[in-house]
Amino acid sequence: MKKAFRVCKRVLKPKMNKIYEIKLPVSIYIQVISYIIVTLLMLKLLFISNSFVLVVILLLCILLQVGAIIVLMIKILRNTNELVITKNEIKINRKEVSIKEIEKIIIQGYFAQSIGIKRYGNKFISISFHFRFRNNEETNIKELKQWASINGIDVINGKINRWL
Repeated sequence: MKKAFRVCKRVLKPKMNKIYEIKLPVSIYIQVISYIIVTLLMLKLLFISNSFVLVVILLLCILLQVGAIIVLMIKILRNTNELVITKNEIKINRKEVSIKEIEKIIIQGYFAQSIGIKRYGNKFISISFHFRFRNNEETNIKELKQWASINGIDVINGKINRWL
């Protein structure tokens, strides 16, 4: 009886320290395109405006938009895109989050599923913790769900509210 239990225990225990290839969700690309369009519209408004106050406000908004575009482009052009799941933490592109910091894991979508890791105390999901699996999405999501259930982390299907 003990031998059968040991065999079952080995089968159910997932492999820790597993590395997955990830990619950015499509929403980040859509966000960059939207920021560029809004920035161009603000530039057009800037050139036809006669009010000094409006020009200053538009310049500040344009600078914020350009900053956001630069941050997103750096994120897009970064070469390292890997997820490492260990026994006590998840590491995404050198950013670590321990099990104790994870409130829940949100899966958005059905055909193209993106994953967001929500930390305690945060209302939004950081762009660093929003990703999609590059290959074998279904298998990798099952393994992530199994890891989360072993560690007592809720996995829900829902909308990912992300902040830059």
